[in-house]
Amino acid sequence: MPSAMTKRERLAAVIAGRPVDRLPVALWRHFWGEETSRAGLVEAMVRWQTTGDWDFLKINPRASYHVEDWGNRYTRVASGQAAPVLVRAAVQTAEDFARLPRLDPMAHPGVNAGPGRRAAPVLGDHLGAVADLRAELGPDVPMIMTVFTPLAIAEELAGGPQRLQAILRASPDKVHAGLRTIAATFADFSARAVAAGADGIYLATTHTATRANFSVDEYAAFGRPYDLEVIAAVQGAPLNLLHVCQSQAMVRELADYPVSLINWDTADPTNPHLDEMVAAAPGKGLVGGLDRRAFMARDAAARIRAQAAEARRAMAGRPFVLASTCTIDPASDAEAVRAAREAAEGSQESRHG
Repeated sequence: MPSAMTKRERLAAVIAGRPVDRLPVALWRHFWGEETSRAGLVEAMVRWQTTGDWDFLKINPRASYHVEDWGNRYTRVASGQAAPVLVRAAVQTAEDFARLPRLDPMAHPGVNAGPGRRAAPVLGDHLGAVADLRAELGPDVPMIMTVFTPLAIAEELAGGPQRLQAILRASPDKVHAGLRTIAATFADFSARAVAAGADGIYLATTHTATRANFSVDEYAAFGRPYDLEVIAAVQGAPLNLLHVCQSQAMVRELADYPVSLINWDTADPTNPHLDEMVAAAPGKGLVGGLDRRAFMARDAAARIRAQAAEARRAMAGRPFVLASTCTIDPASDAEAVRAAREAAEGSQESRHG
């Protein structure tokens, strides 16, 4: 077994398929009340990282940060204990997609950023939070910034996957026009996030790269080219992670994306298990093994320990990142969260199975 590694060394070893001193581990969650402000988000993320000592911090930004500057409007529960609720989607017609302006997160709020562009104060605030987090946590904690794929952003701007599906099938050209604007905006944002201190992006597909909502051909046309544009903007970053959400996930179809890490719902019976993606994603670190739903179970800690042990057995000595299948609920059992961290300390085979 290798001698003690740093977090960065451990993650690099997983990506390269080399032995690790122990499994790297990470969990992530929202802080609904605190994430509404830059200072609150930074404080919550620092507390989460220092308490959990995760091998990377997945920055969980305000849940609606990526669509507010385009005009999506939300209400928030006064107690701060629930997700924001959509009041009005910015895109009501196909023409609205064609009219989306490119956003500039570095422009001063309220000032037009130039021809065809608009200032993006919410995006700018989150770039500031990335810089604040790097200053607070120092150079040794790997951090990745959550970014949503252009099609996932289009889905939220339209008010849901069914509404986007209807617009996309009726007016594909206008949706492509909107996706070009969204991709350009978030390629720029992602590059700036890395410049601000992130080690990469956590690129999430949410409700789009799933056969429950779109066909494989539709995703190939409306998802893949724009995803790759965003990834290309941060290609030099060491820790770009693709997260393929939901059941019936197109994780096999997207496994060739040029990223270092892949995470998906490994517990869903319609998706491949962790070990089943080893051959499908050569040269990439696999991230998962813990069902996010288990953190809310009555016997949560015991379930998490059992799932971690099963993931180890299935991977037969191959290194991976022990993590949840998606964002865990803010009300997750605290003992189960600790159990996940402790499970990573168990023995790890020094040779591949």
